[in-house]
Amino acid sequence: MAEDVASGETPARLMQAIEHHRAGRLDSAEAGYVAHLQQFDGDPSGLHFLGLLRTQQGRNDEAIDLMTQAVTADPRYVDAWSNLAIAHFRKRDLQQAEACCRKALDIAPDFANAWANLGMTLRARDAVEAALAAWGRALELQPGMRNIAISYGHALYRLDRRPEALEFYRRWHQASPQDPIPRHMLAAAGGAEQPARASDGYVRDVFDDFAESFDQNLEQLQYRAPMLLHAALAEAGRLPVDGRVQVLDLGCGTGLCGPLFRPVAERLVGVDLSPKMLSKAAARGLYDQLDCGELTQWLSECQRRFDIVIAADVLCYFGDLSTVFARVSSVLAAGGTFACSLERLQGADPDPPYALLPHGRYQHGRAYVDRMLREAGFGSFAVTEAVLRYERSETVTGHIVVAR
Repeated sequence: MAEDVASGETPARLMQAIEHHRAGRLDSAEAGYVAHLQQFDGDPSGLHFLGLLRTQQGRNDEAIDLMTQAVTADPRYVDAWSNLAIAHFRKRDLQQAEACCRKALDIAPDFANAWANLGMTLRARDAVEAALAAWGRALELQPGMRNIAISYGHALYRLDRRPEALEFYRRWHQASPQDPIPRHMLAAAGGAEQPARASDGYVRDVFDDFAESFDQNLEQLQYRAPMLLHAALAEAGRLPVDGRVQVLDLGCGTGLCGPLFRPVAERLVGVDLSPKMLSKAAARGLYDQLDCGELTQWLSECQRRFDIVIAADVLCYFGDLSTVFARVSSVLAAGGTFACSLERLQGADPDPPYALLPHGRYQHGRAYVDRMLREAGFGSFAVTEAVLRYERSETVTGHIVVAR
């Protein structure tokens, strides 16, 4: 959701704290806000900015209390109303979040961030048409709101308004030809040639944009890939009981596989393209090593060997699987196991064997997956089908691969 760290005519100490906040130096910002409030007790700006900081720290109850004090002291403090909506949203109090957004818009009808936050709240309430209208207004007012543009395009897909999505991505790409997100999504919508895999820029930027809300969004989708991989490895007898194996988590994201695989890992290594996702994984305190990099390049340079390599919901950003499967094989120890999830492409032997879908991910045919595993040198493997998550109230069916 959109957050505001703005400055106006403020005391020097508060101004400096805001600069620390903008630069991500949260400890320094916190100290500055606290010192400012000790000097100016009940100052709405100090209360608001400290409340915003508390939201970013995940201390949402404190954030709500601080920003409620701010809007009580200054009922027309529009930024505080909008950011108070974020704190309520994080607490899943969607009714209060919506009320705060609408209060901000009553005060400032052309406040783009409040429209953006209202859209997020409405989508969470499953009012997708209304969310689309709110995001459309936000983009009219502030066209550069990239994360809102991503949400807007996805909402068009969710509503099955594909011609509108195609036109939206075409206009976005024309306005920002170097931006990897509209370039990729234009291809996914059928408006350009499909690449063999998503670009590094697309993957990094999308997941950086959504790192803050990623786990919450997946919970709403009933995301199951990490559990399915763990269960498949356990059923195949590939998870030891003594916790002495080397485990590599490719595309580890926020570390959702960490709690499942830490108990069996002597060493747990994660790799991801998104620095912001990796910061969330680091906060779990479960990984021995976290590296930021493109996974095929990382695998090509890796000198370590692993007993288990997992890739939960990351290979859906690859069309051609030949390189990634071969490089995974190269880092497996003798007798090692590779487990991954892939989205299933409908049809017994579809042609082409993989496709980029309008949601921006690739799906793969079963025969193609089998052939790529054999060519990569996997001597034995099992591929089963399972529901990975739900989208648009429909199941997303995938392949669960366990290969030795």
